[in-house]
Amino acid sequence: MRKVASVLSICIIAGLLIVYVPNIIAGAGKIGDTVNTMKTADLPFGKALYAAFLYGTFQLANVAVFVQHAKSFEEPQDAGKSMAVGAVLNALLMIMVVLGIMTVYQNPEMIQQSVPTLFMVQQGVGSKFMTPLISVLIILGAVSTDVNMVAAMVKRIHAGLAERSSRTETAGKISRTQILAALACCIADFLIAQFGLLTLIQKAYSILAYLAIPVILVPYVVHMAVMRFDTKK
Repeated sequence: MRKVASVLSICIIAGLLIVYVPNIIAGAGKIGDTVNTMKTADLPFGKALYAAFLYGTFQLANVAVFVQHAKSFEEPQDAGKSMAVGAVLNALLMIMVVLGIMTVYQNPEMIQQSVPTLFMVQQGVGSKFMTPLISVLIILGAVSTDVNMVAAMVKRIHAGLAERSSRTETAGKISRTQILAALACCIADFLIAQFGLLTLIQKAYSILAYLAIPVILVPYVVHMAVMRFDTKK
């Protein structure tokens, strides 16, 4: 599972570079116009910062998934290096996405788009080639997220039930419990998806973001303060 996720991530990042870099270069003039427009517009910084904070707390809900698939570092210092590299890569990718969206920011049709990246590609260079590519990338992103989430849920459900059961299972063999748990998660995902992409992003994501504050963020901060970033024995 870890190898599959890694391959998918590399493919998605490579595809995004192919899609965004040409559009950013070709739309450099539009990006400059957008910057000038934003300078004169009344855009509250506090509201944007609060939205970024909520997005961060929403991502905290994925911590359990990372833990399920993560491999332990050989040395504690490796965790710091990993976080530094991850922060740089994520920052560069986020800046790339923002610059790409800025190429179509002033398009009157932009406000009606549910998938801004797809709209950017359709209005940008090489749309005949880029549109199918970004569609594939969106599918890969959805599949990789769903696979990771379902696999994490299956692992936790199976581990929880195994603690209550005295049955011994063959290592490497998929049990009936795991199959049923995966099926139940997939059905639940399918039913939730019927609410629509915008509903999930605008409402469900914000609910998860607010829920993650008392459930994950506050306990983590308290733990770090009490344990002094795990340096206190």
